[in-house]
Amino acid sequence: MTVRKLTLSAAATTTVLLLCGSILGATSATAAGPAPTAPTAPATTVTTHAEAPGAPGVPGATGAPGVADVPTTLAPPTTGTTSEATVVRPAQGSAPATAAAPALALSSYDPKAGTAVLAPTGAESAKGAAEEAAPPSESAAVAVQPGQLIDSPPTPAAPHGALVAVTGVQPAADGTVAVTTRPATLPELLGATSADLHSAISPAAFEVKPWISGLQVTTDLGPTSGSGSVSGGLGISADATVPLPGGSSARLSGSVELHPAVDFSYRGGLGLIDPQQARIGFTLGAHADWHVSAALTGSTGPVRIALASYSASPVVMVGVLPVVINLAFTLYADISADGTVTLDAEQAYDGTWGVHSDYVKGPGWTTTTDPGTSTVSPLRLDLRGSATAKAGLLAEASVALYDTVGVKASIEPYLRVAVNGSVLLDAAHPEPEVNGTIALYGGLDINGALMARLVVLGTPILEQDLPFLAFHREWPITSWSAGQSPVPLVNWTTLSAGLIDDNQSAYLRTRPDWDPSALKASCPDGTRLLGLAHGSDNGLCSDVTRANLWGANRGYVVDHGGTYVTTDWAPGYTKAQCPAGSFVSGYSRNGRTLGVLCAESATPLGTASRTLWFDKGDNRPAVAGGGDFAYGFGKGQCADDEFVAGVAYSQPWWQLWAARPYALLCQKLA
Repeated sequence: MTVRKLTLSAAATTTVLLLCGSILGATSATAAGPAPTAPTAPATTVTTHAEAPGAPGVPGATGAPGVADVPTTLAPPTTGTTSEATVVRPAQGSAPATAAAPALALSSYDPKAGTAVLAPTGAESAKGAAEEAAPPSESAAVAVQPGQLIDSPPTPAAPHGALVAVTGVQPAADGTVAVTTRPATLPELLGATSADLHSAISPAAFEVKPWISGLQVTTDLGPTSGSGSVSGGLGISADATVPLPGGSSARLSGSVELHPAVDFSYRGGLGLIDPQQARIGFTLGAHADWHVSAALTGSTGPVRIALASYSASPVVMVGVLPVVINLAFTLYADISADGTVTLDAEQAYDGTWGVHSDYVKGPGWTTTTDPGTSTVSPLRLDLRGSATAKAGLLAEASVALYDTVGVKASIEPYLRVAVNGSVLLDAAHPEPEVNGTIALYGGLDINGALMARLVVLGTPILEQDLPFLAFHREWPITSWSAGQSPVPLVNWTTLSAGLIDDNQSAYLRTRPDWDPSALKASCPDGTRLLGLAHGSDNGLCSDVTRANLWGANRGYVVDHGGTYVTTDWAPGYTKAQCPAGSFVSGYSRNGRTLGVLCAESATPLGTASRTLWFDKGDNRPAVAGGGDFAYGFGKGQCADDEFVAGVAYSQPWWQLWAARPYALLCQKLA
């Protein structure tokens, strides 16, 4: 199991996510991890305590002297009809917030304007609470005072819950209370309380919206409890035909079953600015029996077909105080091809993934991706044509505390197939019938952006998204070759240098570091760089039109600042450019500087060139090979008969510590 970590300063706040997917295709080998097992609901682990002044400040420590237990549970799913809100006095020192008013109904709430209206519930329980919280002569209106907190679970007036501080009170004659508010933070609510919970989420907590006809939602509730003991699963079954570009169509059928769980922990300090430690995360077990058939051409892709949207707002009860976590994701079928191929694939898939973000006061946030295990079992594979095709189940998701989104991301396990000829594999043909060359690759992409707006944790605020690549891996599964020698296949390779070096050049891996101290990526030997993404560190390599372009002497140079620039092809931007007779085969980033790896060409290159801008969105050929190599970001890609000769870069105003490419210098091969 591989674990990747992304560490950010406290200024770059985030939460977490994780979602599901499925490799569409077939293989005779395990993609990763041990033999598949049926997903099971995660066990619930609950540890909660309040820290007395002077207690050791070790994140996650429990059982320290002077620590009092505070129960923490995952509240059972509700119908959403309750509208009771808790009005409390802010935390003081090590003590969490305490009740300050009777139970009230949050009858209206406008988070943008910061206004709300509270009304007595009229329930006997509310009456009892009022008698304890205030003298009999004191009304609910009088009990609500500036400086108090309103902590509300999801209600019709606040579907995502609400955590705000009262700044003004205006009682009305009808007994309601109009209040003005500001956003509050978890330290103000929980104080030095410590909570730790890992719990499965009941399928009953999710609202599922189908997006295509022929799709049914299947929910196996199983026994559940507020402490998080959950069995059963949340699933969909599909049998639908959907249109594709160019007049073709794809048939999607099968089922996907999910077993989600949530992680939440918090350890407050004695101050009310930010916590000592916090974690929010999501894990998912998934099983899929999936079938896709389609006639794909170079104009097909990437096509994302929305299958269903899921949303849930589980509430973690820290004592009597609710903490609301909002989960939302959409499941897509993802299909693309860069040639002509007919695809009929069926397989069983099992996998588990996890992502969580940890905050520690001082160092800030660390986002950890656990790619877990993935296994596929081939059921049927019928491929014919000449293309590289990719198919997967992609999930786009967001995770939030109350209504402050922390992370948005996409997760996609996928199968990539390079075929030139045909292959037939099914129960009646245990040995594949092959004519030509077939190669199968498995892959897992986790892409997203930290949304640095998690003010509910009290950390500094940034108003722009900070892209990151949490995980990328592609591995060969198997290949077949038989019959006459086929036409050589075109290779497309996605590069990613967001977290670690991605040197795919076998030759350069034997040489000294070609750009020390920088994050870097290099194309596989025999290919050249054709595309880059703005806002991420992803690139695209290929040997389309011209293979094995690198000279036999393997000569190369690195440029960062325009040593070889002869004309200003991108005014106002710093340019890294290759000398005449060389092409870009890699790139690097060292803070505010980008570099290009220039490989000497084995044959003369053309001189006709053009500037290709992609900072405002995708700028790619109409029929672009290689698929969506940086989903969610603007991408620039030169034509198949061109190569990248230079990169123009600068720093976005919101990300002055990281240079980003804005334009490519595309030059003709001949």
